[in-house]
Amino acid sequence: MYWFSRKKKPITPINGLILPGGGARNAYQAGVLKAIAELLPADAPNPFPVVCGTSSGALNAAILASNAMQLTEGVARMNGVWENFHSAKVYRTDWWTALKSGSRWVAAFATARLGSAAPRALLDNSPLRTLIESHIRLARVQQAIDSGALRALAVTASSYSSGHSISYYQGSETLHPWRRARRMGIAQEITIDHLMASSAIPLVFPAVWLNNEYHGDGSMRQTAPLSPAIHLGANRLLIIGVRNPRIDAVPSARAHVPYPSIGQITGYMLDTLFMDSLDADIERMKRINRTISKTRDNRLQFGDATLKPIDFLLISPSQDIRDIAERHAAQFPRSVRLLLRGLGGLTPEGRPLISYLLFESGFCRELIELGYRDGLNARAEITQLLDIDVRVRQSAG
Repeated sequence: MYWFSRKKKPITPINGLILPGGGARNAYQAGVLKAIAELLPADAPNPFPVVCGTSSGALNAAILASNAMQLTEGVARMNGVWENFHSAKVYRTDWWTALKSGSRWVAAFATARLGSAAPRALLDNSPLRTLIESHIRLARVQQAIDSGALRALAVTASSYSSGHSISYYQGSETLHPWRRARRMGIAQEITIDHLMASSAIPLVFPAVWLNNEYHGDGSMRQTAPLSPAIHLGANRLLIIGVRNPRIDAVPSARAHVPYPSIGQITGYMLDTLFMDSLDADIERMKRINRTISKTRDNRLQFGDATLKPIDFLLISPSQDIRDIAERHAAQFPRSVRLLLRGLGGLTPEGRPLISYLLFESGFCRELIELGYRDGLNARAEITQLLDIDVRVRQSAG
């Protein structure tokens, strides 16, 4: 599914790519980008000078930014990572770790030890650091910036102590930090710690020490996920979401609705964490665009700032990813299945939780294929937003 908004005469277009978080669901983004790469000529420049990612979307953003001088290669690398994913590459799945984690959480709840002595997280994601080291060459980000192929890479994390949503960005010297209510942009070289912090899902993965405080998943306080790209100069946005926009039906009066399990509640929390802020921010942008369109000069003065319309295209799954996850749930390692079963995560109501944690190749490959089809189905809107048809004619000439 996609929603498209465009003004008639863009002024100095700067494209921004926004990759929100979604755990294993972010394989869908790799499929959409695969379709976009096929729409471009082989030697086309990077169409996204501004790349912003959050949580596992930050991993995709870093892969793309570090390969900005060779977009096709970067997209191929991203797809290769997701096609060959296994849960053990993200978090430890051995029996001993699963039993130890489960017993610690049970003991913590049973004895009310939920303070400093409580276990730090449900899962140990130390393998993820090894994966990042193996597949993402962060030194190439600055090379891409120096070459002009990239304007900025932004990775958003949440600070537990100060309570801010912090978008750490590495970009050209013309960019400036920003500060808004409970959110800010800080210029800093992106490291593995930034990526680990951005993807540290609360309770599921441990927090990361960064800049004198612990950080967690960037989606937690990201009330305006479109904002970092705009602060970094983007005025045309491609947003690749990972939730089908269809609203769930309300149970009938005669339906049996079981009491929510820990797995269902956790999945609900993750769904709210990753998705709701993006939907709200897109609605906000639609309203602002409509208001600006009614002004005489197509701009609106707001305090010291001048607001102008922002072109954007939202691409999101045409199928419910939770249904796909349910079909592939058996791919979880047995130790993880045991842990999830104890939490009620393998029931139909627990589908949201498993859709975020199912880092297995069968599930990821189906999401890549879904994203690829959705990307091709949005071909007309993508080429219009990015002016790909113009690029092709220039390249041919």
